[in-house]
Amino acid sequence: MGNFSILLVEDRVTIIENIKGFFSENETRPTLYSATNTIDAWSMLEGFSKLNPIPKILLIDVNRTKEEGILLLNTIRNHPDLKSILVFVITDAAQETNKAAVLKLNIAGYIPTSFQSQELYYCFSVLNDYWNMIEF
Repeated sequence: MGNFSILLVEDRVTIIENIKGFFSENETRPTLYSATNTIDAWSMLEGFSKLNPIPKILLIDVNRTKEEGILLLNTIRNHPDLKSILVFVITDAAQETNKAAVLKLNIAGYIPTSFQSQELYYCFSVLNDYWNMIEF
């Protein structure tokens, strides 16, 4: 995987640490930014704290961010400079209340939050393979 960055929209420290841990132990070492809410995430994408370059991948738990997560994804998909960001939804398998809404917003996939370390490794290995296939 080439040099790229990921924006993680998540407020649970354990999830953030698990994701950071995966990438620190893997040969893939993207720059990982985190925002605890959608307001901070938007600021990092297009606001006062805008990241340069724009992250290639967004990881977000839309069930924890309620309607704001769906609104953020919709805004990203309608923005000419952001619409190509790969979006992976982090979700609790028991709470798929927003699944239909996010599928309409062209997400790349789901990552379960109820993971064991092997499941996390598998999910991010798939993400790594996916990135390598589409990167040119």
